[in-house]
Amino acid sequence: MSFDLDTNQICSDLESNDHRKRGSTLLKLREICEHTPESVGTDAIAAEFDELYLHLLKCYGDRYENVRDRAVLAVSAFLKRLPPLDFHLLNVVSTLAERMGQTETVEPSEEIRLLYIQQLHLMLRKYALMGNVGVFRECYPQVIKVLIKAIKDAYAAVQREGCATLVQLCRVADTAELRPFTEPLAVALYGMLNHRHSAARIAAIEAIGRVSLHLDASGEGMRRLLAEVSPLLMDSMPLVRRECGLMGVLMLLELPDRYSYFERILPLVLCCLKDDSPEVLSHIRPLWEKCGVQYYEENEAELSQQEIGDLQVENYPAGVQRPTIGCRGLVQRALRLLQLITRETSDWKDNVRLHSLKLLYQFILHAEASMTAKFFEVYPHVSHACCDNEPIIAAEAKKVADLMGRLLSYDAWIDHGFDGLERNARESFLKCFYYMFTASLGGTYEHLQRLGKLLRCTDYSHTLKPGFQLYILKTLDTILDKSSKVTASIEQLKDLYLNVYVTAMKVMALSYALHNEDTEDVKRGQMILKRLVQLEETSLGKLHESWFGIVLLDVDNLDAALDENAEPVLLLYGLIHLGKIRSTYLPQLIEKIKLVFQHCCDTAQVRIFSILSIAALSWSETVSVEREQSTQLLSNFITEVVEPHLTWKAGAHGEAMRSMAMATLCAVAQGAKEEAREVLPALAHHMPSLLEDRNVTTRHYAIKAMCYFQGMSVEALKPLAYAIMQRMDDPSAGIRVIAATAVGKLRPVFKTEGTKEELEYEQEAWQAFIKRALDILLLYHESPEKEMQAAAQRSLIELAKLHPAAWEESYQRALGMARRKDELVDFYAKMKINDAPVETETN
Repeated sequence: MSFDLDTNQICSDLESNDHRKRGSTLLKLREICEHTPESVGTDAIAAEFDELYLHLLKCYGDRYENVRDRAVLAVSAFLKRLPPLDFHLLNVVSTLAERMGQTETVEPSEEIRLLYIQQLHLMLRKYALMGNVGVFRECYPQVIKVLIKAIKDAYAAVQREGCATLVQLCRVADTAELRPFTEPLAVALYGMLNHRHSAARIAAIEAIGRVSLHLDASGEGMRRLLAEVSPLLMDSMPLVRRECGLMGVLMLLELPDRYSYFERILPLVLCCLKDDSPEVLSHIRPLWEKCGVQYYEENEAELSQQEIGDLQVENYPAGVQRPTIGCRGLVQRALRLLQLITRETSDWKDNVRLHSLKLLYQFILHAEASMTAKFFEVYPHVSHACCDNEPIIAAEAKKVADLMGRLLSYDAWIDHGFDGLERNARESFLKCFYYMFTASLGGTYEHLQRLGKLLRCTDYSHTLKPGFQLYILKTLDTILDKSSKVTASIEQLKDLYLNVYVTAMKVMALSYALHNEDTEDVKRGQMILKRLVQLEETSLGKLHESWFGIVLLDVDNLDAALDENAEPVLLLYGLIHLGKIRSTYLPQLIEKIKLVFQHCCDTAQVRIFSILSIAALSWSETVSVEREQSTQLLSNFITEVVEPHLTWKAGAHGEAMRSMAMATLCAVAQGAKEEAREVLPALAHHMPSLLEDRNVTTRHYAIKAMCYFQGMSVEALKPLAYAIMQRMDDPSAGIRVIAATAVGKLRPVFKTEGTKEELEYEQEAWQAFIKRALDILLLYHESPEKEMQAAAQRSLIELAKLHPAAWEESYQRALGMARRKDELVDFYAKMKINDAPVETETN
């Protein structure tokens, strides 16, 4: 089949005034070209095109869109079969430049503009395939104008095609010829980097990467190019981030002046190696290793020597693949970039801070021990990031700190790390140091002791910040872990454990005092104490007895007007809760308490008294000494701490302190029953006024404590007994019940020596009280309050067993006046007093 066309008729039809004829002619011409067999020579097709091209190109400006559309398609069909001659190229490109290379938009149709740029792309592919791309050099200005217009087009498909065409041009163009046009092309592409379509952003990045290979690297153009692309490393679309990595790989492999720009190109690749998307990571890693291989080949003499002694550290992070020596060499060459990376860790944008930390992680992973020289620059920024408000950023900073501890030279950074802690007693620096120190393999006794003393000082152990307290305790755990691996004597280890104990106790005390409950920090501290108990081969009680007094020495500044939330008050409060009351440090504790009572504010005094009352309940468990010594300690404690506040003082504070003193006395009576039996009688003269105190809490604890007043003579007990009996009419129901119970527990000690009249007087005086008490208890036996009735019955049973004659007399009197005689008779019948032994006390 030949390619014979009636060119005259076709030209006549294309000049027709009927747009339908023009359109149909163009459609037929396109079909003929597309269906022409391969056997037809290109010269024949070129001869026909030479006759028709002016009319065809004229149709590019036709007023009808379908004619313009078919004209472009017809020319494209011819171009696919034409030889790569500059004559045809120049004519078509000139027409395209007229239609699409102007400042204003000449072609209104988006679809036709897309056809224009596709036609230009077709010519580039064809001429490049035939090795004749040099013919483009004469029309570069027109081509660049078309490409820039396409890149700036409002139609995304045109933009993407323009980028693809530019990529094709950059692949085949000579750098010297294209370089004059690279700057305006790059500027046009920058506008696409913020396109809402991810496909457009990907196309723009690919084109920028190709343009960069021809860009003049000596000016500011290259720096601006890298600065414009870098923000897309934080793009929300993984494929966009991957394209950034591909651009970085391309520049590392092919950029002529790449050695001058390693520190700016590397972030494009390294960020992809820490990307959240596995697709990005799996695609970029092999290409990155290829970059490392090329760098190794280019610097083999240097790196081969380094490779001989290049051993992996023992505690290399688990699950992390070690980069090749070529990749590591690339990064070690670009450590100057660290200043820029660390500055961005404090950026106001969350994604910038996260991105910079991920990049820093990769730098450390590749630089390894070479990074030690930059420790001063990195340490403050990583520390600050460890306390970032965004959890994901703080977590990434902790990973960076952990990696620093593993890969950096321990002996080189440890002293600088301590200097940072000493100068900056803040949670951020401690967090960073904790992760580095824990991950490292180093740690001598001197380092552990220095860290223990540092944490013990007030700047650290007296902090009220929960997060700070947590990391102090974590660091103490690390000290104990590493203590088993150091070389030290028993005495040295004991000194180290003492510092750990003191610090842990103070942190636990403040944590408890802040929340008034056993927080997670308190529980963590208790685990540390258990470890110390095992290491010292002792019990927790003995540990407190040995070292708690040293902790009390750190409770300072109590001689000031401090309120209940002041740090020294909180510390003393928590320590009393944790250590309780023990014989070894009780005198020291009393002095601290007296300072609080003398100088601190009212609320602080009440708070300390409240925790004392709780601690006193455990007296018999914590004060593990002989009975006589324990009694003496209790007597001193009550005399110096409790008794001064039992006397009446005016004001709300005096009332509150009486209540707390009475609560402490009641707690002591319950916690040290044997010792209290000897100590409490000395306080009997305070009790009548306390039993009648206006404060219901004070009366409550006073009447409750009376149950423990034993071993008193009739003369001493008598006023107290009548005062207790009066409390059965108290406005408080709870006090009435306790008073009814207490009456039945009173046991005086009768004299065994003296005149007969004195002995009889004692018996008569007590019998008078018993009769009065029985009458009142029988009255309350008919009380509608069930608890009061039960308490009265219990006391009646106790007294009836001891005093049967008085019981019979009182029963007969009450029987005549009782409203519910049946209940009283039944109660009497159930009592078997004759079978019970009579309990009396004598001295």
